[in-house]
Amino acid sequence: MGAAGVGLVDCHCHLSDPDFDSDLDDVLEKAKKANIVALVAVAEHSGEFEKIIQLSERYRGFILPCLGVHPVQGLSLEDQRSVTLKDLDAALPIIENYKDQLLAIGEVGLDFSPRFAGTDEQKEEQRQVLIRQIQLAKRLNLPLNVHSRSAGRPTVNLLREQEAETCETVTFDIYLLRNRFTCTRARKTGT
Repeated sequence: MGAAGVGLVDCHCHLSDPDFDSDLDDVLEKAKKANIVALVAVAEHSGEFEKIIQLSERYRGFILPCLGVHPVQGLSLEDQRSVTLKDLDAALPIIENYKDQLLAIGEVGLDFSPRFAGTDEQKEEQRQVLIRQIQLAKRLNLPLNVHSRSAGRPTVNLLREQEAETCETVTFDIYLLRNRFTCTRARKTGT
């Protein structure tokens, strides 16, 4: 291990997934032994929000909560579909309720895989959902945890168009890694 106090942060994990229900404590203990100092727990739909908040309260300072609406909705593979504004409308009051506890808004983004967004209308609705979440993040002064699949350029262009990097005290450095974008949070200086 490197210098004392230095560790790793998993900036995107789905700890609210039912697959972790039976062994979450073991998973977290292994993460700590592997020098993980924090886990950023992201949401995909509003049904996960309460569980993510409960986990963040139970493991305060280790599990850091993000709430947002993913571009693909549906609990099972057979039920997955493109996000709608109705999905976002159901989620917004819950996000507002927990806004002071959040590390970021996420997981949000665009997923133009033909299976989920086969029409221009579905792609546009995903764009509108993302725009509203960018506006929310800016208003709350929170960073975004962004998903992009088959939509790299449209995602980056939309983030730029919406000036996602202009949150009052937060800037975003976006890196493309295997079709996913990660955002690092940094305080602005001198502005």
